[in-house]
Amino acid sequence: MKALAATFFVIHILSIAGIVILLLMQAGKSIKVVPKGLTHLGLTALVAGVVMVGARQAQHHQNATMYPTYNYGILAAKLGVLVIFLVVAYKHAKSEAITRATWVTLLGLIVINIGLAGSLK
Repeated sequence: MKALAATFFVIHILSIAGIVILLLMQAGKSIKVVPKGLTHLGLTALVAGVVMVGARQAQHHQNATMYPTYNYGILAAKLGVLVIFLVVAYKHAKSEAITRATWVTLLGLIVINIGLAGSLK
């Protein structure tokens, strides 16, 4: 179970890093678009996060002192932010261009998600 949790943790971190990189690659462009793969990375991060929480629950039931449960309020906030990110990204995925406000919104949502992850214990 420990290897499963570690594997999905790495997948989750790489997915979020990929989202940030794809969004920052749009920073210098005058016409910004939703990069191909952005929504796929978001869904990958979502699935990896759900698996990580499930693995932690299983670990907690085996050894509660070594593996405390996560703060579910923060997890719910992270899930909500990621779902909002995915809705905005899907809504603008096929558009030829997005506004700077949309781009900043997407970037801001991911930064918020990273900040919430930093407070997760």
